[in-house]
Amino acid sequence: MSAALAIAGCLGDDDDGANLWHDFEDAETDTFESHLEAFNEDRDQALTADGVSELEEQLETALAADRGPQSFAWAHDWIGRYHDQEFVTDAGDDLEVDLESTYTEVAAEAVQYEGAVYGLPYGAETVTLMYNEDLVDSPPETVSEMESIMEDHHDPENGQYGLSYPSVDPYFVSAWVHAYGGYYYDEESGELGLENDETIEGVELLADSFYPYVPEDPDYESQVAVFNDGNAPFAINGPWQVGGFRDGDFDVTLAPLPTVDGGEPRPYTGVQMWYFTSRLGEAEDDVSDAVVDWTEYHTTNEDAILTNAQDYGMVPVHQDYVESDELGEDVEMFAQTIDSGIPLPTDPRMNQVWDPVEDALERVFIGDEEPREAFEEAAEQVRDAWD
Repeated sequence: MSAALAIAGCLGDDDDGANLWHDFEDAETDTFESHLEAFNEDRDQALTADGVSELEEQLETALAADRGPQSFAWAHDWIGRYHDQEFVTDAGDDLEVDLESTYTEVAAEAVQYEGAVYGLPYGAETVTLMYNEDLVDSPPETVSEMESIMEDHHDPENGQYGLSYPSVDPYFVSAWVHAYGGYYYDEESGELGLENDETIEGVELLADSFYPYVPEDPDYESQVAVFNDGNAPFAINGPWQVGGFRDGDFDVTLAPLPTVDGGEPRPYTGVQMWYFTSRLGEAEDDVSDAVVDWTEYHTTNEDAILTNAQDYGMVPVHQDYVESDELGEDVEMFAQTIDSGIPLPTDPRMNQVWDPVEDALERVFIGDEEPREAFEEAAEQVRDAWD
């Protein structure tokens, strides 16, 4: 269903059913729908689900108007902001699962904010290196080795590139911003780090070692297409894209992010969860029960956990499956990268950081500004927004 149709349905008169929203990629959607179909069997109150593009924008519009889903799937980083906006509801008293004994400590903490339980976790994720085995014999261990391989394949005039990378997205490039000790925002201290020398050094690494090898259009779909079509040896992406890449005509293998002299790539990591929205708190008992039952089902069901792991590299957060022998090499690789990563901030102040940073990265990407100039301007914008 298109986003427009999904929103139209949610804003229409028939607004009392149990409904979920997501923005899964195509392969992930097929798997999700099969799990939802199994859940709905023999239930009096069936759940419906809509794939919604521009999920954040559509959620904020719908929930502010007392419309929209009772639950949606996204990483944990919106939890603080949605708490402040009263877009989520505490369903802790309605749960049969025990958070601490069922999920990993990190996952259990991620779905809670100021003592409230605002969802249930079903997997952990980050981005890592992926390579086309037809073009690369073995993955590079260092950024300099990766540059050498990218240089060999980069031929834009003939539609060939060194790298597929949504490279102005602050989440996707966070590994390099953090590599020398830099940061966008320190949640513990409340300090902005955009002007720090270590942050600028990380952005300079990004600009010097990665930007020269990606397509001119940094948008997600354009970057995904070049790897998907076999026109780039490398991609840096997350588990949600693995299934789509594997639908192609070549073997895709995952590898650690390459190391860099004097630093360590440390990407942002997220816990994927089913949020309990404010609409859940207003729902009839049968609707509320169905949605809560779904979140418990999807986060504890063995088939769902193993399929998400084996097909998409989603790292399990259920304690019974964290060290399972059935998870596969993709999960092992993502888990290794997660271990070196940094959890996404949940502080609502981070919401004013993302857009200025993305704008700054885009100016650096197109060559309008140097990293320091761009990030000093972004810092000023963030502080103005905070004030």
